[in-house]
Amino acid sequence: MRGNIRRLLAGTALAATALLGSNAALAQVQARSEQAVKVAGKTVKVEAEVGLVPVASKPGKQDATAGYISYTGPARADRPVIFIFNGGPGAASAYLNMGALGPMRAQVPQDPAAPLPAEASVSANPATLLDLADLVFLDPPGTGFSSFAEDADRGVYQSVKGDADAVAQLAQAWLAAHGRTGAPLYILGESYGTIRAAAMVEALRLRDPALQVRGVLLLGQALNMIETSQRPDNVITYPISLPTLAAIACYHHKRPAACDPAKSAAEATAFGPVYLNALFRGAALDAATRAEIAAKLEELTGIPSAYYLAHDLRISKEQFRTELLRAEGKVLGRYDARYTAPRPANAGEIVGPDAFSAVSDLYGKAVLGELKRIGVADPSVYKVIARFPGDWAYGAGDSPFNDWPFMAQLEKNMVANPKMRLFVGTGLFDLTTTVGAADYLFAQSALPAERYRNARYPAGHVAYSDDASWQKLVADIRAFLIAGAAQ
Repeated sequence: MRGNIRRLLAGTALAATALLGSNAALAQVQARSEQAVKVAGKTVKVEAEVGLVPVASKPGKQDATAGYISYTGPARADRPVIFIFNGGPGAASAYLNMGALGPMRAQVPQDPAAPLPAEASVSANPATLLDLADLVFLDPPGTGFSSFAEDADRGVYQSVKGDADAVAQLAQAWLAAHGRTGAPLYILGESYGTIRAAAMVEALRLRDPALQVRGVLLLGQALNMIETSQRPDNVITYPISLPTLAAIACYHHKRPAACDPAKSAAEATAFGPVYLNALFRGAALDAATRAEIAAKLEELTGIPSAYYLAHDLRISKEQFRTELLRAEGKVLGRYDARYTAPRPANAGEIVGPDAFSAVSDLYGKAVLGELKRIGVADPSVYKVIARFPGDWAYGAGDSPFNDWPFMAQLEKNMVANPKMRLFVGTGLFDLTTTVGAADYLFAQSALPAERYRNARYPAGHVAYSDDASWQKLVADIRAFLIAGAAQ
């Protein structure tokens, strides 16, 4: 079965060159090792593998490679395969591998105010899903060990459709090489990877309709970001963001002392229709009602009513993160608002870098040790973050009338495949992809409730950085897989 996989004896650069010059769509294995993983009270023998696959921007033009780190357990026909990736665009799969699901996990400090170490400690992950499924962490072209040929069509790869098709080619090649084309498949994406996941379902269907995609899991979903992005006159976005603002205000003690972040979010959700109606009325809103709305917003978010009145009852997520702790000289993190950074002198309303970025970096460093453990000779050339030239194409052209039909595309495939289900997980303190946006996604969907799960966790965008949230998230994913096997 694996005899078709040729082992590379040279370094990563030589591997990429050989792939791009090859006409055979075969995985090139850079390292492989046998491991024993203890999970759920038993020991599972696992084969870890690092490899590259040539991908094409169009038929007959293999002009890039895409990479994978896979962990496979005892072969059986009904053992699921989970394809896992992060977002960016331009991020490798290091974060989900080392922070949540892989056989080894990096531990980051649990107190958001604590100083961070230069490197995270790494130990065996007792909650990995390897007793239930094979895990395949995918690195899109340009990330990880992958590369582009000099004549690569970057415009294709730097688009939602082209990126998803490249990752679909990678997944299809991995399944064929490992004899798993008949396995139940799950696709798990985080952040931008949620858009990739939705588009990848369609790309796989077009490439091989016989593949059995049973579930899609979205962490920090961005499918409806075009609707929830904070353009000033997009009034829907402010009520949608309000639950997150209320939860964060509670966490930072800007609401009554006895408040609970989850209950604060629920209270803000209930106020949403009143708030939306006020924003919709705009200049026609009378002064007394406007003052009442501003007072309630102050109660929920800790931002003074005078600020709301001065800003037409609207405060963006970016304004909120710079205003809430202004008196303390701090700025909230975008990706996890439990974290704060000192406010730079003479800073305006938009401030960076993000307070959570240093935590993410710990996962990026930790994956190099994992690659070494598997047997990669030189992990240092692994690109955790790739910087792409030019813009990323989300749709056709740059018209303001464009639609991002990612949820509609996913729903179409779910209608055609009654066994496919959807899981969405969101961090309560995530100022980027908010819990309100996830609620709105399903409020506008025709999916029956039994086809999806909408979960939230008391953490940020990278929910698994919080140990309690990580344990709950992995338990929820485990339950999702078990329910799928019972269908």
